[in-house]
Amino acid sequence: MATTRKTQSQTLDFQDLVIWRTKLPDANFALLPASNNRPNPLAVQDRLYISVFSPGAICALQRDGGKLLWRRELPPFAGSSVQLCDGRLFAKTAQELFALHPDSGETLWSFCPYGRDGEFLYSSPSFHDGRVYIGDRNGILHCLDAGTGKAIWSRLTSRARNNDVNSTPVIAGGLVIISTNAGTAIAYDAISGKIAWSQKLDAPSVFGPILHHGSVLAVADSLYILDYRTGKRKRRLSHKGERLLHVESTPRSIVMMFAAPDKVKLPADREAAEKVLALHPPHNTLIFISNSGERRIRKILAYCPAFRYAPASGQIYVSHMSGIDVLRPVTGTLVRQIRLHDYISGGIALVDVMDNKLYTLTDDGSVYALRNPS
Repeated sequence: MATTRKTQSQTLDFQDLVIWRTKLPDANFALLPASNNRPNPLAVQDRLYISVFSPGAICALQRDGGKLLWRRELPPFAGSSVQLCDGRLFAKTAQELFALHPDSGETLWSFCPYGRDGEFLYSSPSFHDGRVYIGDRNGILHCLDAGTGKAIWSRLTSRARNNDVNSTPVIAGGLVIISTNAGTAIAYDAISGKIAWSQKLDAPSVFGPILHHGSVLAVADSLYILDYRTGKRKRRLSHKGERLLHVESTPRSIVMMFAAPDKVKLPADREAAEKVLALHPPHNTLIFISNSGERRIRKILAYCPAFRYAPASGQIYVSHMSGIDVLRPVTGTLVRQIRLHDYISGGIALVDVMDNKLYTLTDDGSVYALRNPS
């Protein structure tokens, strides 16, 4: 049974929650749209790690106070997030994957399979048991030694013309699983690279896949819930012909975001953009499916939205141009809205939560620590 939940929520101003703000140096356009559910900034112990899209840099800040510890330039544009695993900070451009020292930004190794002319790495890296997995736009999945960056194996996923591997690999049960622009989800043995299974999807797949309670969620125009061991399809979920954008797994639900059918281009000027949004409000559909099968639908008004589940708070955070919406992960109830007082053309990156603080990055290169109101 589908229901639409309407509740009163708390609306707060960004500035009323600010603990500290740091403007990153030489940040022109800080955000690249997310292709997975990893936060930017990434909060780890006493630090924040931030990926700045343009001109291309990785920054480390003190989590308490926001002091800039180091800044490492990348040529020329950085990815949408970083990942810290086994004492290495993994960052990337569209040409090269870097393993950096988290205390200094020093390069430990880099992997640049096709040189620095062109764009070949839209996939983000995943780490497991001393190995790093990343796809490329030639349709190849690479397995690298995490200590040295040396290639262990590589596999061509498809000979189709549009065979890019732009998704982020996930590892489960000894398998590394990816989805491709050729409209397939594929699993390989994580050690040997031998193919384990392949499943056809209804469209190219660039987001995900995501693990959820013994299943893998493959994102195309529809959501495919697959047995991660065999690739067998358990369910296929869609919504009124709308295109699926993002998916998240929570301990008690699956959350999906479907694209509004009509998209408009916003002008850079704030006043003009607000007029366009007033005439063409961007509706997106969020669907919450609990582990018991109950289905709830919520319509949101947001431009350039993306969302993630934060285990530290147990809430869903939707980032968009106007601010951040906080929702309950099972019912979809809107708990609060945190609104920016200034228009930010590129919006807000996926947030991280630690110690009852909310860490955000806006497109102008500002990093905020916000009080996370209960």
